[in-house]
Amino acid sequence: MPNPDKPNNAVFLETLDRYVPEVLMTMVSIQATPGAGDLQAPQPSNLNGVTGAIGLSGKINGVVYTAFTEGLAKYVAEKILGGAASDQDVSDVVAELTNMITGNLKSRLCDMGFNCALSIPSVVRGDEINVSAKNASISIRNTYAVDGSPDPLVVQVFAAVEG
Repeated sequence: MPNPDKPNNAVFLETLDRYVPEVLMTMVSIQATPGAGDLQAPQPSNLNGVTGAIGLSGKINGVVYTAFTEGLAKYVAEKILGGAASDQDVSDVVAELTNMITGNLKSRLCDMGFNCALSIPSVVRGDEINVSAKNASISIRNTYAVDGSPDPLVVQVFAAVEG
């Protein structure tokens, strides 16, 4: 019988659906609206554009990915910076937003007794970035419609829960 207090796919998705819009509103003054979400996202998955990644380790092991198209990443970075953004600025903004979103997820997981540590964010750029996690029992994905941009933000999480 599954442990009802153990974080499951729905807990991850609900947490992201709360904090992705909150982080974008707080940091960028942009509204983001969650899509329907996929509680059983297929592996491997493809991500495109400027993708932030942060690892989780401890009672939860996994990776959180935030995939911004090039256009969305530049739009968000320029809104935060109040002007033109270099490629490095764009990468820095994606890394920081990924860190804030993942930090909120980590906080929720720790509140549930599933302590974990975060890695330093990394950012990769490209089309069809293939991501998967061999031992992930949790694989969720959602898209967020972002006001002012035709492109959605995609968030994907692969995780395994200890215990």
